Amino acid sequence: MTLKKILMLAFTATLAFGQGTPAKLSASAIQIEQVDVGDVAIPMEFRVAIYESLLERVRGTGKFQQVFRSGDQRAADVKDLVVLRTKVEKFQEGSRTKREVTTVTGATKVDVSATLTGPDSHVLLDQKLTGKVRFFGDNLGATNDLAKRIAKVLEQRF
Repeated sequence: MTLKKILMLAFTATLAFGQGTPAKLSASAIQIEQVDVGDVAIPMEFRVAIYESLLERVRGTGKFQQVFRSGDQRAADVKDLVVLRTKVEKFQEGSRTKREVTTVTGATKVDVSATLTGPDSHVLLDQKLTGKVRFFGDNLGATNDLAKRIAKVLEQRF
């Protein structure tokens, strides 16, 4: 038996026993922290747009009864609160003009690590995601794409 067949059998067995799909998480509320940019040079409008898009997209999933902003004192009273933190790992501001003319160059990309922690501060989810605008649209569209991807991950896990 080849190594490829052995690996496929092991993968199939893992899925058959339910170990290949992460367990669904449960929480009534989520607090979204401000975007951490570290030492990455990213314009303020991108930071704000990521944060506001995240709030809007996560609310739109309907998975949480309450979505709190960073620093909201009401969140302290929620027993099953989860906290979402995003850290910008890399930023590449493109050019709308170049995208529209060539459709090959000028992409805007934002790479982040999204970390979700539970009430006891242990990590429930840690994933690297990228938001981008490749063809048409404003550079800030990358922030909406990123928020959409993070919201989709949360929707799948809750």
